[in-house]
Amino acid sequence: MRRHDEMRLETAVKALQTDKPDATQLAAAAKRVASRLGVDAADQAVIDIIENCADVQQLLASYRAGTLSGARRLLIEGHLRDCGVCLRSFRSGSEAVLNWSIPAAKDAFVWPSQAFGLAMAACFTLLVCSFFVYKAYWQVPPGVRAEVQSIDGSADGISDTGDRQLSAGDQLRPGEQLRTSGGAHAVLRLSDGSHVEVNERSVLGFGARGHNMTISLDSGAVIVEAAKRDLGHLYLKTPDCRVAVTGTVFSVNSGIKGSRVAVLQGSVQVMHAGMDTLVHAGDQIATNDNLSSEPVEQQISWSQDRDKYLLLLAQFTAIQHRLEQVPFPQPRYSSDLLERVPADTLLYISIPNLGEFLSQANQIFQDQLKQSPALQQWWERGQGNTADLDSLIEKLHQASQYLGNEIVIVGTKQTATPGFAILTDLQQSGLDAFLRTQFASSPGLILLDEKSLQNTPASSQTKSGGYALIRQREAVFSNNIATLKEINAQLNTGASGFAAGEFGQQIAAAYGRGAGVILAADLHQMVADKLSSLHTRGKGTDAIENSGMEEVRYLIAEHRETNGLPENHLDLQFSGTRQHAASWLAAPAPIGSLDFVTPNAAIVVAFLSKDPILIADDLMTMAVKDQNTKWTEAEAKLRISFRDDLAANLGGDFLLSLDGPVLPTPSWKAVIEVHNPQALENTLERLTQSPRDQAQGTQSHQVAIESSQVGAQRFYSIRDLTSETTVAQYIFSDGYMIVSPNRALLIDALQTHASGDSLARSTAFKALLPKDENENYSAIAYQNLGPVLSPLLSQLSAESAEAVRQLAADARPTAICAWGRDSRIEAASNSHLFGFDFLTLGALATSGNKHPSLSVKE
Repeated sequence: MRRHDEMRLETAVKALQTDKPDATQLAAAAKRVASRLGVDAADQAVIDIIENCADVQQLLASYRAGTLSGARRLLIEGHLRDCGVCLRSFRSGSEAVLNWSIPAAKDAFVWPSQAFGLAMAACFTLLVCSFFVYKAYWQVPPGVRAEVQSIDGSADGISDTGDRQLSAGDQLRPGEQLRTSGGAHAVLRLSDGSHVEVNERSVLGFGARGHNMTISLDSGAVIVEAAKRDLGHLYLKTPDCRVAVTGTVFSVNSGIKGSRVAVLQGSVQVMHAGMDTLVHAGDQIATNDNLSSEPVEQQISWSQDRDKYLLLLAQFTAIQHRLEQVPFPQPRYSSDLLERVPADTLLYISIPNLGEFLSQANQIFQDQLKQSPALQQWWERGQGNTADLDSLIEKLHQASQYLGNEIVIVGTKQTATPGFAILTDLQQSGLDAFLRTQFASSPGLILLDEKSLQNTPASSQTKSGGYALIRQREAVFSNNIATLKEINAQLNTGASGFAAGEFGQQIAAAYGRGAGVILAADLHQMVADKLSSLHTRGKGTDAIENSGMEEVRYLIAEHRETNGLPENHLDLQFSGTRQHAASWLAAPAPIGSLDFVTPNAAIVVAFLSKDPILIADDLMTMAVKDQNTKWTEAEAKLRISFRDDLAANLGGDFLLSLDGPVLPTPSWKAVIEVHNPQALENTLERLTQSPRDQAQGTQSHQVAIESSQVGAQRFYSIRDLTSETTVAQYIFSDGYMIVSPNRALLIDALQTHASGDSLARSTAFKALLPKDENENYSAIAYQNLGPVLSPLLSQLSAESAEAVRQLAADARPTAICAWGRDSRIEAASNSHLFGFDFLTLGALATSGNKHPSLSVKE
């Protein structure tokens, strides 16, 4: 019986599904509904029935033209809010055009006077900017490109108007090439002051655009002594590579098998086969693997100035080898000062006494400078007088002779503000007399002994120049009298007990591993002091307390050198399992986003996080009441849930990189792990649609997402409808969302991932990773800034450009790796300060990085 009833029900359902009302019934039903709603019902409304997306898309053209009836327009708008497919079709304009509506007359467009004025101003601004960009980067300057200084043999000038034999004093005009015959040799002076020595059977031309100049070497060999310049670069192009230089000496040989570039002084940036390589003095690079290396001496043996070049190269090599023999201060495995710092020390920094190291390095350079006329000429021509360098190094060396092998910076807890001081042992007397001599003409540093310190009130005004307390065994420097009094009292007492405490034991353990530089901070006490201060001032502390950072304990950072190789390690400790924001860094695991980045990337930051839903929950917990209200209001306006619509669709693998040229547009790339691409795309559609449906200010910018299909891959563009520009483009592939400024970078990312030729699989990249027990990491920060810095030189003043040039020359690719454990976060690196030299960084900072046109004369 039950089976029979089920069959009857199934038959009835099928009958209802197949039963379709006729037009008369539909018209009667429409009129009844319209009557109840109080609207007019047109017969046409029942003729054009909207049953599916295809029917909607046929009406999109009429909807866009504004010719649909009010009721039908509301139906279309309601459908577009819920259907991402039709919404993308509407934006891309790819729907089938079938206009069922009655054409309506359009109103004539009239420019508002204010809008017309703004448009004219914008056009004028664009024209002015375009003019300056054209002048600086694109204009071809008129005039002579090069002048022949000497010719040994025969050389011709080749142009469209015919060939001519060249002699000393002749000038090469734009579009004219120089060709040397067999056995010939020529020397040219370029319009920017550079000198080019040309070997036999060489063909080269010259061009200029903006502030840059280019030598095109079709075949043959040249030696270029590039002039130092404030703006632009000198480029040398061969059929298979490009060399970018400023103020250096290098040789290029272009032959049948390829090109070889060798550097005699400074460094050059060589681009070939899509890769940028920084080549330093004494090194060389070939564009073909079949072209084996050749000693630099042989490469320049044809030069009339080969002796000068070889001598200069030999001097630089000798300096480098001798500097490598200067011993760096030996690691320290214990410290007498650790026992005597105040018990309430919150910050402890230990560095070695570098006076002797700096003095020996300077002495090596000065000895080599005295012995080499070629080196003297180079120094006098571009580097300046040695007196200032000698004076600075000598003062540092003299002062270091009075000090022990260690200098400690301490920060102590005080009532008003933290007190900081520099503390060191004295290995001989006389430091006070030396300081009085050095600061006799300047009242900046005030010298004190214990007696004069006692007579100085603790409330004395802090001096910018600071105070120096010279004791029998120690010297203490500070700008605060209260801090000096505290440390002086502790030194008189003896052991403070700090080394026996938990914080002191952490520092002692770092000494036990061999100390180079140690930075240790009691972050728990610092956070507690900050919370106490906020409570005292009546300010809320919920955000800090709910962030998980209240459980932080100690930060211990170490740098040491073992057999000339640097080792850096950082340990951030917590009192228990990491919670809330402190737990966002996930445990070590493979970072798949690195597979979309090429080995030529300049900067890469990639990390793994815990579940983004949990991060959203943490953010809500950390937010104060007012912020929660604003959060809710924002979600209501945008018609999405940040937690359920956005975070829920994301994975925990994120990457941001600079993977390509810096100019004119930085080639950035973001890679984000995605769980549900379609759901995330619908969220992004609503995220851009919602602001357009609401009232906007006059300065607002409306954004839309447009899509297009290329083969099996769909591309999405984020368009600024106000300025009619593309903000970014993105794709979904293999569980990731890749975002970049243009489609070419997206295609490059896909090809890199498909080929497996990525940064993560690069042997050179793996060699930079620290030696430890980790197979994977939680985060990686990588840089290879040398090739990136060079193109920026033309944007800086002379002093800043020189500092950046040195940075580029000294930079080495480096990687910093971090990993999260239950109660700590650790990081390690096997590099110096990102490969940069400390003195070069100082030069960059002191130069002020000011453009000449922006400098102010007093």
